[in-house]
Amino acid sequence: MPAEELLESQIIFQHVFSESASGLIIIDIEFCVVDCNPWFIKHCGIELKEIKGQNFTQIFPILEKSSIDRGVVSALKNGMSSVVSHTLNRKPFPLKNIAGQILQQQITIKPIILDDKQRYCLIQIMDVSASFNREKQLLEQVKRTKAITRKLAEEKERAQVTLSSIIDAVITTDEQGLILSMNPVAEFLIGVREEDVQNKKVCDYFKLINENTRKAIPSPVADCLQSKNIIVNEKEHILVGRERRFSVHDSVSPIINDDGVMLGTVLVFRDVTQSRALAEELNWQALHDPLTGLANRRQFESDMHTLLNKAKSDNLQHHLLYLDLDQFKVVNDTCGHDAGDELLKQITTILELKLRKSDVLSRLGGDEFGVLLESCDAENALAVANNLRQAVEGFRFGWQTRSFKIGVSIGIAEITGEEAKASEVLSAADAACYVAKESGRNRVCFHEINASASSMHQKEMQWVSRLQAALDNDCFELYLQRIQCVECQDGSSDHYEVLLRMIDESGKTIPPGAFLPAAERFNLIGSIDTWVVEKVFEKLEDLRKVNKYPDNLILSINLSGTSMANIDLLDRISCLLDESGFPAKNFCFEVTETAAIANLNQATNFLSSLRAKGCKVALDDFGSGLSSFAYLKELPVDYLKIDGLFVKDIVDDEIDKAFVESINQIGQVMSLETIAEFVENDEIMDILTEIGVNYAQGYGIHKPCSFDLLFPKT
Repeated sequence: MPAEELLESQIIFQHVFSESASGLIIIDIEFCVVDCNPWFIKHCGIELKEIKGQNFTQIFPILEKSSIDRGVVSALKNGMSSVVSHTLNRKPFPLKNIAGQILQQQITIKPIILDDKQRYCLIQIMDVSASFNREKQLLEQVKRTKAITRKLAEEKERAQVTLSSIIDAVITTDEQGLILSMNPVAEFLIGVREEDVQNKKVCDYFKLINENTRKAIPSPVADCLQSKNIIVNEKEHILVGRERRFSVHDSVSPIINDDGVMLGTVLVFRDVTQSRALAEELNWQALHDPLTGLANRRQFESDMHTLLNKAKSDNLQHHLLYLDLDQFKVVNDTCGHDAGDELLKQITTILELKLRKSDVLSRLGGDEFGVLLESCDAENALAVANNLRQAVEGFRFGWQTRSFKIGVSIGIAEITGEEAKASEVLSAADAACYVAKESGRNRVCFHEINASASSMHQKEMQWVSRLQAALDNDCFELYLQRIQCVECQDGSSDHYEVLLRMIDESGKTIPPGAFLPAAERFNLIGSIDTWVVEKVFEKLEDLRKVNKYPDNLILSINLSGTSMANIDLLDRISCLLDESGFPAKNFCFEVTETAAIANLNQATNFLSSLRAKGCKVALDDFGSGLSSFAYLKELPVDYLKIDGLFVKDIVDDEIDKAFVESINQIGQVMSLETIAEFVENDEIMDILTEIGVNYAQGYGIHKPCSFDLLFPKT
């Protein structure tokens, strides 16, 4: 080759060598660096003069026994080329970028053999950091995409499982109201399969009618698609399925994307047939007497309020009758609650037969009834009242071997529309009924304003004097009724409730229902409570003197709501406990749920003080209030006495049984012992045993008897 061409070729090679965008290193047969280009110098941070002629593995010790080292050996000794990919390049050249980060390198190693057979090795280093980063980003993107796909699949599966598991029926539609999906509950309620109705109009399958009118209801899905609003209904809808009908709550929600475009709807509905029937049953129970099936006082007053409004707007006469049975307490006290209940049911039938369908007969409480006579003048009201009185008078009630003649006293009051509220009319009729009783019973009496006021005043004064005389002359007597442990029915029990009887002027025993309401009305109940407490301690002291004091005795003493605010009574109880030395655990103090809730703070403080002394506390008539469980946690009690109104019918009434089970369960969870009242027979006792109630009390276990008879001193 001519010298000029050779020089030009060298110049071109040197230019290419210097300007190359990759690193170039030439290694001789001795593994020494012959030359390297500026790119390599730039990224390794070492000058050429420092490395030229030096062994490249001594300059870069990291390369010893690396893939690059093995490739150089192969090129110099065997004349073989090799490529070291960045993925295999575990020991790369220590080349760094401006940020000080090691470059990702792909190495090409080629042998160079000159004419004189002298061998060299060319190492070409490509910076593949950018492609490496792109590859890394792609891999990360692939991972994220896979994760999202997996998550979407899991979410889809979870949604499908959820839709299959929830109790709600769910149907999705497109923007035209065509069915897209339907879960199993929806399939069951409508009576179709999802695959059979997809892409068909939802209104052809989800059909509703009004529960009251039985008329068809427009499709809520169509309303939602038109208004783009949520449509909700929770009453009066009946779903007409292929095979059955269900009461339902339904709602439809629009599906709208971020751009505000309507994509379809979600229809959700639930079978509420049982809950709606239960609600109706509970509503009926709230307004009716469970024993007789008649309207209760609440419903009666509501009906009377309606009649008051009518009386203001029309010129017709309306009347109210107030009926009070004359011999009910005799039957109830001598034969027990079962007999009293049966008497009330038979009397109800007799009264209903003598009334018009438009008349309203109600049980107002105990042995008291009310009758609303709409569009009835005074003459006819009197005739109706006398018919009722004569029907009751001619009735004979038989119980076992006994027969009773029953009478009824009836008060009549006109509903004029001028009364401020229904209770005024009821009070007037009650006053007239009292006059009928005071006049000899089994009579009918019209309400007269002046006469009733005088009679009521006289009645009050008589009760005040009789009660005060009884307190002054010890004309009360203590009775006891056993409270039996359910688990040990065969064993005796020394747990008793202390009951009270009044002895009248002729020596006749008067039951508490006759005088305690009057005592509460005239503020004498506190004095009676004090008398009972003191008399109990007096009786126990007598027993101790003759060594007849039972070791495991527990006496439950009733306290009125008024006594919850009586600090003097609390001090008196504390003093009696301290002075007598009787164990406080022998005493249990009962307060009714209604009285405790009415005086919650005072009751809590009073009862807490008794418990602090070591006494037990019982909450009586539990379940009769509307907020029983809500207030229970506030009161310091040891026993729950389940209201006998729930207990006495548990053999035949599943709802009453459910109430008793619920109250007992709450008591057990709160570590309280439960006592069931009104236990009249073995069947009731068997159910209480099954439920797990702790104690039972009633005529079927022990009839009340006097304290002295049960614990004679001699």
